[in-house]
Amino acid sequence: MTDLIKKTVLYLSKYLGLFYLAKLHYRNRIRILCYHGFSIRNEELFVPGLFIKPDIFDQRMKYLKDKNFNVISLEEAYQSARENRIEENSVVITIDDGFYSTYSNALPVFKKYDLPSTLYVTSYYFDKDSPIFTLGVNYMFFNSSKSVFDLSKLGIEGLATVTRGAPNFEQARLTITETGQAYETNEERVELLRKLGVATGQDYEDLNKSRILNLINKEELQECAANGMDIELHTHRHRFPTDAEDAAEEIAKNRAKIDPLLPKPMSHFCYPSGEWSEAHWEILDDQDIKTSTTCDNGLITPETPFHAWSRFLDSARISQIEYESELCGFTEFLRKLRGR
Repeated sequence: MTDLIKKTVLYLSKYLGLFYLAKLHYRNRIRILCYHGFSIRNEELFVPGLFIKPDIFDQRMKYLKDKNFNVISLEEAYQSARENRIEENSVVITIDDGFYSTYSNALPVFKKYDLPSTLYVTSYYFDKDSPIFTLGVNYMFFNSSKSVFDLSKLGIEGLATVTRGAPNFEQARLTITETGQAYETNEERVELLRKLGVATGQDYEDLNKSRILNLINKEELQECAANGMDIELHTHRHRFPTDAEDAAEEIAKNRAKIDPLLPKPMSHFCYPSGEWSEAHWEILDDQDIKTSTTCDNGLITPETPFHAWSRFLDSARISQIEYESELCGFTEFLRKLRGR
């Protein structure tokens, strides 16, 4: 009911002209869109907050084009904010992580509408032909039609038969995840996923072949870059500690893997999982990073700290009217109103 009321208010506001007025008022702000994955199978049902169906994504990009938003690169946004000359209705499109679907499903849409974009690539799984382990574990349980799982053959002490929804089910899933993360090699994690596939009735080889939870490879990354996609930093292991030495190592490994494949060095950054602190800012300055994006909502002005740039996370959870409200600035107006 709350969602219905929210959408009704937004539709009414739009047709009363409030979207137009908000867009006019916030015209000299930068809007940054954030995406993660683009569904190949049923990923938008698996994690609605991270994935979006390709046809909906196409609709979103068409809206930008039809409504004459000024879609610019992240570097252009940085320069315009630094020089206090933000052009009207500027929008930056960013994608996190580097899922294969960025190449297979999103890149054709960007080419169709001739739109620049930025891809933040995490590098540990970049050259590994396997799903991201934690997502693979969760997806196998999610996609299984079983309600009872015999986990005794996974080789993990203490695991036996669990029933979906039972108190010990989530603990068993967490134990599997933590065990795999503690392994020294990815090959060990892949073997655990194969065993879990048997237990859940899922085919690991089919999951891996589908690449729905895999990252892009070297050739696909370079094709993305060749077609106008800016490639930027997102750490090596999708973690960014506040310890300066550990944080610098994450960025150094990210650069070592990805920079040699690109026409220019990476100089912009995205906080993994949107978790950030002002304690990171000195670390980022030491690494000569120009901007750092969060997952906090808001519009960018020249006064916004460069290491705390807000974004709007678009996904299967977001309706078209909510998307339009955010881009027009009406949602920003509501945020300011609530803040007061």
